[in-house]
Amino acid sequence: MPSCFTLFALSTVVSAASGGEYLLTGEGSLTLSGVMSTTLEGTLIGDWDEETNPNGTQTRPGVWGGSGNNPIPISMTLTIAFDGDTSPRGPLDLSIDDELGVATINGLAWDVLPEEVLPATLTATALYETFRSINPDSLYPGGTPVDIPLGEATATACTITQSAAGAGPATPLDGIPGAHHIVVAVPALLDLLVSSESLGELPMQFPIVLQIEGDHYIGDATDILEMTATSSLDESGDLPPEPLPTIPMELPTVLPPGDEAGVLLDLTPTTAAATLDVAAELTAAHQQSLPGDINGDGMVNTDDLLAVLAAFGPCAGCPEDIDGDGTVGVNEVLIIIDNWSV
Repeated sequence: MPSCFTLFALSTVVSAASGGEYLLTGEGSLTLSGVMSTTLEGTLIGDWDEETNPNGTQTRPGVWGGSGNNPIPISMTLTIAFDGDTSPRGPLDLSIDDELGVATINGLAWDVLPEEVLPATLTATALYETFRSINPDSLYPGGTPVDIPLGEATATACTITQSAAGAGPATPLDGIPGAHHIVVAVPALLDLLVSSESLGELPMQFPIVLQIEGDHYIGDATDILEMTATSSLDESGDLPPEPLPTIPMELPTVLPPGDEAGVLLDLTPTTAAATLDVAAELTAAHQQSLPGDINGDGMVNTDDLLAVLAAFGPCAGCPEDIDGDGTVGVNEVLIIIDNWSV
């Protein structure tokens, strides 16, 4: 299999024998699933304030507490999981060079959630030192991970945008003129926006390689690409120490249970891990330009004929000069008649 560097080099020298912009037709579907987890370090403190919230919660370290409102060290793991089917929309530019046997893809820009949203599961597990809350009074024994409710979440936006040229083999299909089987690796960025009431909007970006494999057919007026598109990601690493905005939260009491303490979380992400899978079966179509379609509406009819008649005479470079000889004349009328749309 050619290396990414070889594919990139090939894509810069290909002279396409056929190609153009292909738009996803809406046929087929894309399955998007993933689990993202982030470890955050910081503190929680009661939402008490002498002036603005004198009846709020105070937090105090240890079993017996002490006095005042004090920050409590906390470590939290935040996990977002989602899995669902979508009908993406958007273009890709496909070119096939028969002589070299190479297919190139550029300009892939898909809206993965044009009309849908994906439900997401948002969970958090916290580890903290023993502390007490005042108003309500409760003891929070430390040293044991505690699940914190964060409510519902939704993936509201997702895009896949090509980040570098992609190229791969294009093999002719036996017995089908102009048809090819293509295999192309497309470097891309997957951008995902997850929204929740508790944490607001959480933008995420993942570099992926979209493996596109399928069959390309040339029709009378429309070319078709039937393809699968797959990608998998499994990565982890450190994050830049950028603190999140303060997060207000109602923390369920532990001893005794049944109440909620108002606290403020100040957290900084430290590490992250992500698994992501994309699996799609899609169809894209390219509308061929018709000789004589002056206005580009996909048909050759009276509107195009009137445009040619209005431009009769010298007209180098104008769209009405269909044969490119610098003059709009009888040849253009004959071309329009020959390609007249029924």
